[in-house]
Amino acid sequence: MLVPSLQINKVTFAPLVVSTLFILLTSLLAHCARRLVQKTVKEPFVRLLLEEAIAAAELCGCCFELIVVADHFGVATYAIFLFVLTIWWSLNWGDATACPYTHIEDVIEGRGDVKKAFLKTWAELAGGLLVFKYVQTYWALEISETHKNKASEDCTADLQVIGMFLSLTYLKQRYSDRVSAGEFMAP
Repeated sequence: MLVPSLQINKVTFAPLVVSTLFILLTSLLAHCARRLVQKTVKEPFVRLLLEEAIAAAELCGCCFELIVVADHFGVATYAIFLFVLTIWWSLNWGDATACPYTHIEDVIEGRGDVKKAFLKTWAELAGGLLVFKYVQTYWALEISETHKNKASEDCTADLQVIGMFLSLTYLKQRYSDRVSAGEFMAP
C-alpha cells in the first residue's frame, strides 16, 4: 500500500518558516539576556527592572511578528503561536510581567509603592520601544514576501487609538473584570 506524499506549498510555507525563525530568535536573544542579567546583577530590584525591560522587549518583538502571522496565515495559526509563546513566557519570565497594569493594581491594593510601580512601568516601556528598531531592521531586510514594505508602511490597522485613550480603556475594562469576579470586594 502506497502512502500518499505530503504536498507542501513552498510559497506559503517559506514565509511561515521565516516568521517562526524570527520569533524563535527573538525569544532566544531575550532568554540569553535574561540569563546574563540573572548572573551579573546582584541588586534584586535592579535585576527585576532589567527583566521587565527584557520581557517587554520579547513580548513586543514576538507580537509584532505575530501580526504578520495572523495577517498572512490566519487566526488559527496565530492562536497556536500565541498559545506556545504564552507557555514559554510563563516558564521563563520569573517575576517579570511586561504588563504595567499589575503594578498599578499593586499600588491600588496597597501591595506596592508608587515609585517602584513607576520604575517597573518605565522599564517595560523602554524595552517595548527599544525592540521596535530591531523589528524594523529585520522587516527592512524583506527576507520573505510577507515583510515587503513592512518596515516603512503607515499603520493600516482597523483599530487605531491614541495610546493614552487605549491605556485608560484597558485599565477600565481590567478593573471591571476584577470587580465582576469579586476580587475587589470587601471581606
